[in-house]
Amino acid sequence: MKKLFLSLLLSATMACSLPVCAMAETTDDFKDETLVVGVWGGTIESVLRESVVDPMEEEYGCTIDLVLGGTSERKAKMYAEVDNPSMDVLFLNIYESKQAIDDGVAQEVDTSLSNVASLYDFAQTGGYGMSIMGLGICYNNELVTEPITSWKDLWREDLKGKVALSTFPSFEDDAFVDITAQAWGLDLETQEEEIFAKIAELGPFPLFFNDLDELFLELKQGTVKAAVIFNSYSNDYIEQGFPCEFVYPSDPGSVLAKDTIVIAKNTAHEALAKEFVNRCIGVDTQTAYAEKIFFSPCNKDVVVGEDVAKKLVYGDDVDKLVSLDWDYILERESDWTDQYNRLIENN
Repeated sequence: MKKLFLSLLLSATMACSLPVCAMAETTDDFKDETLVVGVWGGTIESVLRESVVDPMEEEYGCTIDLVLGGTSERKAKMYAEVDNPSMDVLFLNIYESKQAIDDGVAQEVDTSLSNVASLYDFAQTGGYGMSIMGLGICYNNELVTEPITSWKDLWREDLKGKVALSTFPSFEDDAFVDITAQAWGLDLETQEEEIFAKIAELGPFPLFFNDLDELFLELKQGTVKAAVIFNSYSNDYIEQGFPCEFVYPSDPGSVLAKDTIVIAKNTAHEALAKEFVNRCIGVDTQTAYAEKIFFSPCNKDVVVGEDVAKKLVYGDDVDKLVSLDWDYILERESDWTDQYNRLIENN
């Protein structure tokens, strides 16, 4: 009986210790590994460090290096270094990530990751959806007395010569070509000349921006009265006290934008990369993105308070976002850039 008791006790002890041992082995597997992540800087970097990078480095003894910059540079390096990538994980936009997977330089989404099933359906394809944004209009609500509600309002006489567009090529500019066509009933494929003539009517353009601080200073001063921009960026500056309002315009609606994560095809740190991605798309990190920088969550399980929710594309509002045909847009992007250049030359 005593031997039987000791045997059962030993078995129970071993059974209880197995998960701990398994976790310890997994943790040790990442010790001294270095994961390189290409991502944007600013507030995105700070939230990512606090929510994902620092906790993982402390828990696993690994190093996570963030390489900061824009998507065009990251994308170029991913293609050039496909056989031996210098970046293991890359943050891209909605069409760059899909293209990278289609071209075989980034991995397909691994649906076995525990947090993938909690993402919206559109955030489970073409890369791991990190955050949602709506492209709309931000305007100075002290100087613009008649509220802006529609994309077509940008062509009002009181806004003539006061509308800012971003530098190009960019998501915002590509999308605005399509939106202009839809707003004014023009055919995107057969009436490009008319579409760009319509955009030119907004000029002279006071600013083609790539610096948000500069844009919102111009909005505050009134040099710019309205800009085509994302909700998250706008609400961040509105929270800082800038006299602006962001709207999700009608005709046809606010455009769906998605910041997306991909894993390099031939990464040497696949397991660590997937752990990093899984934490990024989990509830805790997605909530931090929503509450601290007003990036709308791709994870459906995120719950935020009313004050934060009104600054996000959240809940039922996600379904109202307009999706564009990015395959066609990318085919035309080079020609559209030439036409944007002519807009500036004639500005």
